[in-house]
Amino acid sequence: MNHKPYILVIDDEKHICDCCERIFSNAGYRVDTDMSGINGFRQALKNPYDAIVLDLKLKESDGMQLLYEIRKKKPDVPAVIITGYPSEETKQKSTTLGVTNYITKPFEPSEILESIQRVMPAKGKTVSVLPHAKPDYQYYGTSWFYQQSKTKVWVGGYMPNLSNHTPQSVRLPNVGGIIYRGLPLVEVILDDDTRQIIPSSVTGKVTRINKQICEHPYILERNFLIKGWIAVVEPVNLEEDLRVSETRSILVFADKSSVENEFYNSFLLISRLMHKGYTTRITSNIDSVMNILSEGATWVLVVDARNLSQSGPEFVKRINQKFPDVKVIVLNDSNYEFEKMYRENKIFYYGVNPVSNNEMLDILHCAFNDDIKKVILKNPRASKFLVDNISKISITNRYGKNVILLAYNDILQISEGLGYLLTKDLIDMAFPVKINYSSSRKYMEGPAETYEISVEKEKNDRIIILQTKEMGKIPGCIVKDIQKYKNKNTSGNLLINISVQPSAEKNRETSFDKHTTVALKDIIKTEMISK
Repeated sequence: MNHKPYILVIDDEKHICDCCERIFSNAGYRVDTDMSGINGFRQALKNPYDAIVLDLKLKESDGMQLLYEIRKKKPDVPAVIITGYPSEETKQKSTTLGVTNYITKPFEPSEILESIQRVMPAKGKTVSVLPHAKPDYQYYGTSWFYQQSKTKVWVGGYMPNLSNHTPQSVRLPNVGGIIYRGLPLVEVILDDDTRQIIPSSVTGKVTRINKQICEHPYILERNFLIKGWIAVVEPVNLEEDLRVSETRSILVFADKSSVENEFYNSFLLISRLMHKGYTTRITSNIDSVMNILSEGATWVLVVDARNLSQSGPEFVKRINQKFPDVKVIVLNDSNYEFEKMYRENKIFYYGVNPVSNNEMLDILHCAFNDDIKKVILKNPRASKFLVDNISKISITNRYGKNVILLAYNDILQISEGLGYLLTKDLIDMAFPVKINYSSSRKYMEGPAETYEISVEKEKNDRIIILQTKEMGKIPGCIVKDIQKYKNKNTSGNLLINISVQPSAEKNRETSFDKHTTVALKDIIKTEMISK
């Protein structure tokens, strides 16, 4: 039976306990919470926790002293400190008690989750790429980038299923323009009027574009790692682009001779990917498979099932029980009996020989981009009887900055899309959030809006104006303008204008695909919560 990591959260604020419980539970952890330092201490000694999350400032006890007492009985249990009152003194004291993760409130879900994963490397899901892996390409969703220097990266991507359509037009970014990570880099309009996009993997200035893609868009599917570069970009923050991107690792379980003899077209493709962005390892030993997957850097397993017979489904079942996050791709000769047995044991894909290169590319594309399917763009608790349009969102961020977002042209709705994701994230991060609604459409024009902004300047350290605007760009792309202003209290305040190219769909101008919606949410949230 798998060990489910067990975490204790001690914090006297209920919304922090609820927030941590939701974050850790969604990540597959077992969670206990306690708002009392005394009761939390008793729980810490009684139960076999894998990690403890502890607030330093508790109503009835001192968090540092509490940790000291826990350490007397359980010196090895990992601990993560959270506090709304950070100081160098408490940080140094916590370090002497073996604490390496010290987080200030309010925090992002990813921040607290990554801290727990760092203190529990054997049980967490975040493990660094294998030391010997030195891939040329970094991936971000369906896009990639290749770093030529600190000021020059080649950006490209993969667009599946183009072969099934006749592309009608291709839209590329403009040379000299700014592109943003996660927002559309290229758009292809197909013969059925549907649109496919590849998001950018970096943020920066476009210095060159690949015009061949306009004449031969199939490059984006058939030769995406060699000729499928889309733009050369001068990155704004390459370190951040590298941090949020990933390398890709594939484990192939097969008789090595079958791979070398290129029995499957798919193995030929994988062998080519070995020299590109995918780090590929091949083994014919079951114990080696288990050991490599235990290292935690490989999330796709390709199984050559031809010689496994009935032991194959049992092997896959064992993999799924021990490594439920690993996506298993089974390749086999035609055999309905075994196919049924494999499918009963939860596999990501079952391929019957021959598997074409394009089919294998599509499989790998889906395997490495499966998480976006889990994003829900509609609020399941929304009421159709209440006002839906958001006109203002106000927060005080962790740096004490009063920030207000003013939304125009019905770009934000509380029930779905960008508005739902943005407000959900801010609430999950435990920010004090105030949301104003509007029953009528607001436009960014006229004296009333000018007056509203002047009033907000006196009350806030940062104002974000968010609106849709026709700019001739790919839907979802933005133009950002930042100006400084001063009020009675402070100078150096920021007025940030973010204009979003609306969707081409009639009556759905603010509806974008999941990738674009999530990226827009992240860009706006960063402006709201940053220093």
